[in-house]
Amino acid sequence: MTATRTRYNKSKIMRNAWYLKRANASMTFSACLRKAWRNEKLAVMTAIIENRPMEESKVAEWHPLANVPADYYGNSRTYYGD
Repeated sequence: MTATRTRYNKSKIMRNAWYLKRANASMTFSACLRKAWRNEKLAVMTAIIENRPMEESKVAEWHPLANVPADYYGNSRTYYGD
């Protein structure tokens, strides 16, 4: 049996902690952070038990010409935008 290491989305955990802090101002931020970590670990364990795929980060495939606006360059490759 191979052990796989779970990678946590720390940004999601911090957003959850700040949400908990705003929802209950009397809680300390450290308590909110502990609760957010516990929620995330429970979600991961539930997904493993139910054999569901984990959420993958939505990283777009990089393409070198995707950011170049083709309409701004003519046949002579001279810029005529703006």
